[in-house]
Amino acid sequence: MGERVVLVDGTGLLFRAFHAIPANLKTTGGLPTNALYGFAQMFRKVLAGKLPAYGAVVFDAPGGSDARRALLPSYKQARPPMPEPLVAQLPHVDRLVLAHGFPIVREGGAEADDVIATLCTRALGAGHDVYVVSGDKDLAQLVGDDVRMLDPTKEVLYDADTVYRKWAVRPEQLADLLGLAGDAVDGLPGVPGIGARTAAALLAEHGSLPALLDAADTVPGRPGKLLRQHRAQAELSLRLATLDRDVALSVGLEDLAITLPAPEALDAVYLELEFWSLVSPSASGAGAVPKQTAVRYFVCDTPEMARAALQQECSGPQPVAVHVLHELPDHHQGALVGIALSKALGEGLYFPFAGPGPHLGDAGLEILRPWLEDADRPKLLHEHKKAVVALALRGVALRGVVGDTALASYLVDPTKHLPHRLEQVAREYLHVGLQPIRALIGTGRDRRRFAELTVDKAGAWACHCADATGAVWGVLEDRLAADGLRALYDEVDHPLSDVLARMELVGVRIAPDVLARIEERLVAERKALTDEIAELAGERFNPGSHRQLGTVLFEHLGLPVVKRTKTGYAVDVEVMEELLDAHPVVGRVLRWRTVDKLIHTYTDVLQAAIGPDGRIHPTIQQTVGAAGRLVTTEPDLQRTPVRTAEFREVREAFVPSEGGVLISADFSQIELRVLAHVTGDPALTAAYVEGRDVHRATAAALFSVAPEAVTVAQRNVGKTVNFATIYGQGALALARQLGISTAEARQYITSFFAAYDGVARWRERVVVDAVTQGYVTTVLGRRRYIPELFANDPTKRSYGERVATNSPIQGSAADLCKVAMLRVDAALRAMGSR
Repeated sequence: MGERVVLVDGTGLLFRAFHAIPANLKTTGGLPTNALYGFAQMFRKVLAGKLPAYGAVVFDAPGGSDARRALLPSYKQARPPMPEPLVAQLPHVDRLVLAHGFPIVREGGAEADDVIATLCTRALGAGHDVYVVSGDKDLAQLVGDDVRMLDPTKEVLYDADTVYRKWAVRPEQLADLLGLAGDAVDGLPGVPGIGARTAAALLAEHGSLPALLDAADTVPGRPGKLLRQHRAQAELSLRLATLDRDVALSVGLEDLAITLPAPEALDAVYLELEFWSLVSPSASGAGAVPKQTAVRYFVCDTPEMARAALQQECSGPQPVAVHVLHELPDHHQGALVGIALSKALGEGLYFPFAGPGPHLGDAGLEILRPWLEDADRPKLLHEHKKAVVALALRGVALRGVVGDTALASYLVDPTKHLPHRLEQVAREYLHVGLQPIRALIGTGRDRRRFAELTVDKAGAWACHCADATGAVWGVLEDRLAADGLRALYDEVDHPLSDVLARMELVGVRIAPDVLARIEERLVAERKALTDEIAELAGERFNPGSHRQLGTVLFEHLGLPVVKRTKTGYAVDVEVMEELLDAHPVVGRVLRWRTVDKLIHTYTDVLQAAIGPDGRIHPTIQQTVGAAGRLVTTEPDLQRTPVRTAEFREVREAFVPSEGGVLISADFSQIELRVLAHVTGDPALTAAYVEGRDVHRATAAALFSVAPEAVTVAQRNVGKTVNFATIYGQGALALARQLGISTAEARQYITSFFAAYDGVARWRERVVVDAVTQGYVTTVLGRRRYIPELFANDPTKRSYGERVATNSPIQGSAADLCKVAMLRVDAALRAMGSR
């Protein structure tokens, strides 16, 4: 039996790690390390199993591929230049690779992919098994019986079946696929007009691109015409896409023996790059590993010990990190288990209220109450809103919170590690791993209660959390200042968290009899619809099962297939609406879905969420909306609809307190107003200044009519186009929404930007600025980083450009709503309202 050979696509994985791991991962000296950290993690995965006998990390040599450029001078010329933060990491790559025991290969004039293909071919010839470490579909050509491809970023191991499921062709057909469909990243022209899906279907029928081209005269319709017209282009693309498996190399397989990584060499590199979580325990005495990797904690399990420790350790002005340990499922319902405090890094106090072993019981919270309620005792917490709610439910008003690491992490980079759990933030900024909750209490049927943990185990975990919170705050406080975000934290996000806590505590009153009446009627209608659908279809089946529905519609009733999914027939809303006139059962199924959604998504969920006080107490998430928006969960009240009479009926179950009223307050067209403000477009601004109907004004421009001549239908089109601009919709999405052709939608978009050319100029400018600095900002300075702008995939880059143009608008609108909430709260409190 042969040995294992591991061939790593060094260039490709560096880029993937750079874009997959947050860009603000840096050493204390400012060296970016995100790509290096991803590379180090890749080696840990590769070396976790059987140690390979041979291998190499292969990089592109300077200059690229001479042979392919000779065939096509524009080959790979469209790729953007390497980002400067990645360039800064390159001098450290070779040391990191060699410390892991891997040889490095760079061959002048040859691409890394061809070098890997050649080494793979030679290894197979010597009877070895090969693992190619890459996520590049070009290298998936090599996959076969004795070759696997590991994508360490997505943690996928490709064999021939996996390749087929991913690209709908066999590994040996991937070059043919690229020859047909082209590749914008590499500059392969392919056959214009033939996409990946059509190409895969043609290859399934003809086997290979040469065979398909030879049979082009027999291929019907437009694909046949395109193949005949662009034959030479397809043949060139195939030649460029096909890996060269016989490159003249300066090394042989015998030169690529893998050596066991030397722990001291690895630790030296990890310490230099400050990868604390990767450093071996034996290196902890080096002095460079932060103290928070180990925590000494003291359990205060008697009232005397608790009071003495609190007086001795927490009486000064230095902030103390706090972790409130409560039972799952959430901070609204779970019993308090204990509270951990950490004043000095690496040290902690645990005050147990419950659990096997000595504990303080209910008296514990009373001992801590004076300190918790003292506004002059500064405290640091992660997600302090949860602690405020949990303690308020037990009659304790938490005061003096000066730092919230979840909010700070969210402000520094909102899209990184959503929803900013403590273990995510600690791993990012401290490079340490906190034991996740599931490791202590299990999951699913094996889950046990926190209160069943020994006091010692619960204390150790809670103290580690408190310690990490204090350490992370030290890092994030500096980042808030450096990025100009401290005022936004102090004046908006932090105080808003306290407002949201009070909103959660007050909750929303619900009339259960209204919900019960609605559900009774809906359940009866759903049953009647199920019977009617069975009669129309000629058989009984579950209308909620997409598989069963697809079988009935397209096999038993013979309706035309609109599109397919990987698992069968597509029966989504778009498909069903297209089939409305094909058979009466389609309309009944759509109605069944509406009724079923009302039951499962609204009436059932809302009734289950009503608390003993007759109110729903949702959790208002502050760190999950990438654009800065608030999100309600458990249940999601924001999704309670208003578009139809039935859906509005559900909202009638939300009722005021006795003697009170419900007030609805909203900004009129806030996002369009923000768009006018940030772009400075004269026409859009004038419309608002003069009090004109903006949707009517846009419709007038789209249809070239006077504003007073705009019909209701035309105004609706103008309104849709206005909001499509904010959300960055393209012609295809707009066409679907309006039910028109793509060409018409494209003309509407062109007319919009002609009427509001200031918006068009701003969009171009904001994308350039986003590429230059890596992020966009709202009117209050909130940042959103957009790594997709630097992706090789043009689809991802296009998405990044849409995010760059809509985030400043949506994010600014969200910021203004938050400021309004703070001002309304202040006004209500001034009036004596809670």
